[in-house]
Amino acid sequence: MSGSVSYELFNSRFPATTNGFTSEGGIYETFINKIGANSVKGTIVIASTSVDNAVSIAPAGSSMPIGIIYESGIADGSAVKVVVYGKAQVLLAGGQSATHGNWCGVSNSVAGRMYQDITPRIVYHYQEISHSIQTSSSGVDVLSLVQVHFN
Repeated sequence: MSGSVSYELFNSRFPATTNGFTSEGGIYETFINKIGANSVKGTIVIASTSVDNAVSIAPAGSSMPIGIIYESGIADGSAVKVVVYGKAQVLLAGGQSATHGNWCGVSNSVAGRMYQDITPRIVYHYQEISHSIQTSSSGVDVLSLVQVHFN
C-alpha cells in the first residue's frame, strides 16, 4: 500500500457531514458558526472562546487563526464548513490587492480579513495564514485564492 489516500477511501472513513474537500482544492472541517451573523465566504476565523467546536471572526491582528469560512449564508449557531488546509478563497482587507507568491496574514486593521506582504516580518509570524497563489485587484469584498497553512 502506498502513502497516498484516494478520495473514495477518505470519504469512506470520514463522513462528508464533518469534513471533506472543496472545489478549490481545500480540506474543510465543520464547526458551529458563532460569528454573530450569517457566515461570509472567505472570512478568517479563530476557535471560539465561549462555545465548544465553534468558530468566531479573527480579530484584527489575531495570532490565532484556524481556518477560512467556506460558505456564505450559514446562520449563527449552525454547522459551517471551514477550510483548514489547502486552497481557499480569502477576503482581502479593503484597498488591499493580492499578488501570487506573497505572504498572507490576518489584517492588522480589519477583523476576519487578509493582508499580504512581499517580505513578512518576524513579529507577524503567528498572524500568517497562507501564501497567495492568485493576483487580484483591490476592491470591496474581493476574494483571492491562497494556499492555506497556519503557524
